[in-house]
Amino acid sequence: MAYENNDRKFVAVVNRKHPLPVILNALAHAAFGMSGKGTHVGRLLDYPNHATGFLAKVDESPFIILEAKNNSQLQTLVSAAMDSANLAYNVFTTSMIGRSADAQVATTQEAAGEQLDFVVVVLFGPREDVEPLTKRFSLFKG
Repeated sequence: MAYENNDRKFVAVVNRKHPLPVILNALAHAAFGMSGKGTHVGRLLDYPNHATGFLAKVDESPFIILEAKNNSQLQTLVSAAMDSANLAYNVFTTSMIGRSADAQVATTQEAAGEQLDFVVVVLFGPREDVEPLTKRFSLFKG
């Protein structure tokens, strides 16, 4: 059975060179950060459960997690995403890990491009714009 609501999608590409706890932390931060990229990113749906009373909010679009072999592939992906008018993107680099948010921001701001070690890149947009940029990556195996 194919998922019907896939005209737009989230795709996260993680750097498999990093330990799993670092990847999961980065993925959570980058995915949540997408909510600050504008109102055109995603469409949250309510998933209530009457028996327990919980209410979950989950995006309608698929969220696919792929893996890159190295940092260079993620740098190339970020450049391509920046050039696309139809894609929203967010990143998490190792410069965003540190003793305080202020230190992380300063380290990230001052890092030279080749010093940035990407852990994850998250994209959102029309399937026809996302897929050409992500087709060379394989599914993340954890």
